[in-house]
Amino acid sequence: MSSEARQEPNAERIENILRSSEFFRTTSTRRRFVQRILATGGGVALGGVLGGAVLSCDATSTRATEAPVADLTRGPVADVTGATDDPVTAFGNAAVGAERIGIAFYGNALGKGSPFSVPSDVAKGTLLNHAHREYFEAAGNQEDTHRAVLQSLGLDFPFSVFRFPPGTFDSAAAMLAFGEQLESVFIGAYLGAIKVAASATNSFIAETAAQIVGVECEHRVLIRDIAGEDPPNDRFFEGDTGAPSSTLGNTGTRSTVYASGAAAVNALLALGITPVS
Repeated sequence: MSSEARQEPNAERIENILRSSEFFRTTSTRRRFVQRILATGGGVALGGVLGGAVLSCDATSTRATEAPVADLTRGPVADVTGATDDPVTAFGNAAVGAERIGIAFYGNALGKGSPFSVPSDVAKGTLLNHAHREYFEAAGNQEDTHRAVLQSLGLDFPFSVFRFPPGTFDSAAAMLAFGEQLESVFIGAYLGAIKVAASATNSFIAETAAQIVGVECEHRVLIRDIAGEDPPNDRFFEGDTGAPSSTLGNTGTRSTVYASGAAAVNALLALGITPVS
């Protein structure tokens, strides 16, 4: 829990905080969320972070707590998703890290870099044509909005800058192959978050994760399309529902549905991504 003083819920103040997030720009979304915070009763920590109120608005889970800094280069990282017993919070903290990695990936592929990139990773040549660059620019904007919304809910991850495996951005083929793997992990992570949030009866977080996972699926299909994979839309269902077959549109290997935020983070590290700072 933040060290900020606890204050009684104040609808006007909460609404002003939420306006800073693109996700809550519409009045109906903002009002629904404020009503759910106020319905929890008691005090909430205000001042830019509302994670505790959000994560407990439908569930009996503990409030969000700050994630400790950990050395992610030393194997399993079960503790980096937040010093919390709440699996919903842990998934949310992991999602912040995943979105930063996504922003870094798209920025590097475009040759622009990002606040979350290592300068030496940035593509030195043009990997995409004009139309495909627009796809990636849009994807980068989407990942950044996801990150901003998650952080506006009081969630965070202990690392901000990430290095990709050598050669990731040396060619279009290498970059696209890595991007497809990356988006598959993102999809599995958000599917896992939906499952955990639903089990905790936290419908707000489950809905938010579902809205994000739909966009991550779009990213993977666009990457497959750019890579010339046939067909780029290659599955009837995501995750562990059903199985691939020889039927057109159902040949793709299902994404893993991760059971915890730590499992999702470990899957990203297994791709060769290295947290730097």
